[in-house]
Parts: sequence; C-alpha cells; structure tokens
Amino acid sequence: MSVSSHLNPEPERRLWIIHENLRRELEWCDIKLGALAALAVLELALAGYLLPQGPLARVTLALLGGALPLAVFALTPFIETPPRMPLADPDRGKPHQGDSLLAAWDITKYPQVELVNIMDRYLGGGVTATPYYDDIVGQIVLTARRITRKVRALAAAGALAVLAQLVLLAGLLWR
Repeated sequence: MSVSSHLNPEPERRLWIIHENLRRELEWCDIKLGALAALAVLELALAGYLLPQGPLARVTLALLGGALPLAVFALTPFIETPPRMPLADPDRGKPHQGDSLLAAWDITKYPQVELVNIMDRYLGGGVTATPYYDDIVGQIVLTARRITRKVRALAAAGALAVLAQLVLLAGLLWR
C-alpha cells in the first residue's frame, strides 16, 4: 500500500462529493433566480395597477423590466467561455492561502490542468492517476463557472429589483 492510497483511498468519491455540493449550490441559485423572476412579474403587474402613470411608474417598470430578462437569461444553460488571458491575470493558477477548493469562486481562479494537480495535493494524492479523474475535475470546474456566472446575474437582477422596490415604495408614499 502506497502512502497516497493510505491517505486517500477513494479520490473519486471525494471528487464526486465536491461536485455534488457544487451542483446543490447551482440548484439553489436557480431556485433563487426563479423566485426573483416570479417576483418581478408579480410586481410588474402590481406597479402597473397601483402606481398612477408618471415618471415613477415608468422607472419602476423599467427596472423590473430589466431584472426579469436578466433573471430568465441566468436560468438558461450556459456554455463554456474561453479561459482568461494569462497576461491579464498573472496570478491565475497559483494557490493562495485563503482559497478553499470547495468554494465555486475559488475553483474558478484555476485552469483545469492546474486544478487537477492542486486537487491531488489537496485530497492527499491519487487524483492524477487516471484521465477519469481529470474529467471529474473538469465537471467540477464547469459547474463552478456556471455558479459564478449565475450568482453575478442574480446579484445584478436583485439590485435592479431592490431599486424597483424603493421606487415603488416612494411612488406609493408619494400618492
């Protein structure tokens, strides 16, 4: 029995656990995006009914109208984007002290090739043994990238919805 197999007898199981945790995070993000889209639709109808026609109503409808397509777009499947240019981000691929290889934001900092080697050290060895593990790490990277894009879209749509809430509230108080 080698030292690495003693430290980590099941690298595949540990990689799949990381992948499943990221998939659950992705599903929760989709639920939040769906709730935000439903809220935007409901408030579009409510703002059109409650607010008198005027500048506040138009601003509210425009903000909610911007949040709705953004949330719906974020719910669609994303395709892989090309990697960043190494000249623009020279630190990419180097492990940092505070990075967690369980968090999507930290996983997206690394290209897949580097992440395989980092995961090998992180999990105690055995990950670089077969191309199958490289494919699992590739799925982890794709899922992490999808999460970060969806969370950014959720934050933007949420900011628009909050602004719409404030304008709607101001319009109701102004009446």
